[in-house]
Amino acid sequence: MQVFSSMGAGAKADPTRIQISDISYTMYDPLARSVRRRLRLQGVSSGIPVVYSTEVPGDVKLLPLPEEEFQKGDVKELGVFDDFRVRILPVLGSLPSLFGLHIATYILCEMAGKPISNPLPIKNRKKLYERLLRDLLHRESKFIGEPINKLPIDEDDVALIFEDLHLGRSVVPPHAVPAHPTLLRWDPAKPLTLENCVVFESAEAAKHVRECLTPPTEEAHSRKSPRTVWGDEVQAVVERHAGDVAKYRTWVGL
Repeated sequence: MQVFSSMGAGAKADPTRIQISDISYTMYDPLARSVRRRLRLQGVSSGIPVVYSTEVPGDVKLLPLPEEEFQKGDVKELGVFDDFRVRILPVLGSLPSLFGLHIATYILCEMAGKPISNPLPIKNRKKLYERLLRDLLHRESKFIGEPINKLPIDEDDVALIFEDLHLGRSVVPPHAVPAHPTLLRWDPAKPLTLENCVVFESAEAAKHVRECLTPPTEEAHSRKSPRTVWGDEVQAVVERHAGDVAKYRTWVGL
């Protein structure tokens, strides 16, 4: 039986971010991430087309329940399913309709014998994200001083850092589009996280490694703080991005 699935439209508003993709390429969608994990437990990693949005919403929260609903009795009775939250995310009415149009178009093409055989992955940058993640793993191993097999961030996180936080640009003014982008830990005193990972051009990355990320085999006291090397303006950008990540974590429940 052929399957086509719709992911979450709640808290989304940008119609230009809607796309059809194999579920293995989805990102920024907590529902899709949960489905991917469940499918992997069943031995399925790809092959299911979905419609979803790559938009990362801003300050969006669950809708509050009116006080009169609490006065009527047990609010759990308002839930659609047992153990399902009663409050819901706000939904812009046109977005589910657009999701439906994407689904209908895909299925009609299938029925007409003109299938959309290769839906375009988001920005077609999967190889770039793989390379950025691989290079970051190598640099983290050198920084720590021993081989590591896995980072605390994945390809979805790399895409979030590169595309949505840095908009595909270097963290260093004038924030040019790097010809050879590189991800690096920002503050050596803090663990590698979404908040503590930034985009550099390769030459800037070399300077950051030399000045701020001295390997433990060398004199640690020679390290300089990122603020000292790059200035208050860049530090402010990093802190602003950290605030954006905090909103993202709240939204996806991380």
